[in-house]
Amino acid sequence: MKKLNSSAIFLSLVYALLVMALSCTDHEVPVENLPESKCKATDGSDRLYPCEFVIEKITLLGAGGTELGSVTGSMQSAVVSRFAAKANSNNGYVVGSTGYATFDFRITLKRVATPSFPVNAGYLIGFTHNSAGKAILHTPAFAGDTYGERTKLGAPVALDMAVGETRDVTVELGIPYTLVNAGPSGVVPEMLFSYTSFFVDNDVTTLKFNRLAIPYFYVGSVTEAFYEKLQIRVTN
Repeated sequence: MKKLNSSAIFLSLVYALLVMALSCTDHEVPVENLPESKCKATDGSDRLYPCEFVIEKITLLGAGGTELGSVTGSMQSAVVSRFAAKANSNNGYVVGSTGYATFDFRITLKRVATPSFPVNAGYLIGFTHNSAGKAILHTPAFAGDTYGERTKLGAPVALDMAVGETRDVTVELGIPYTLVNAGPSGVVPEMLFSYTSFFVDNDVTTLKFNRLAIPYFYVGSVTEAFYEKLQIRVTN
């Protein structure tokens, strides 16, 4: 009887030690990708690699960091005053004159998957005014260019947050306009471009797709997140 009790005590101690050991290593268990990471390419097919991010919203900021408005899903619109911009090159009302209103765009990103490939320099933030949006091409702007029909915004950034974590990335972008006579409305700005789309690339993963084949022929299929066709209207 005494031997049985000793065995039971020993087993209990072993079990307790195992539970403690497991609890100490819980933080080392990797977090699984979130369902949103199972994203689609531009043709609606499953993307070869999961998408790392979701753009939750984009907030336009003016002088002094004032919030001028936010948009969430693609193909929304924002109306902002040129006089509320952080910089505005034309404060007059001469018909035919041009201007450039500069705003900060605060992009709120949520990580939904771990990187398929570690970045090299970092994540690339870019934009296009091309009305094709996510369907712009990888056509090189110069020999060796891999960025296609868009423009990089600033230097590569580090987005080393955990799955489920959100982070803001702020970029600066100028909106060109021309002053026109709108009749009863007076002299108002008219935008040079109808749409602005934003893209986030893992600088290594983006080059792992077969860019010569559809759907990876299109930029939107190789990015980790994009916001398509934001309509920005600058007013007085």
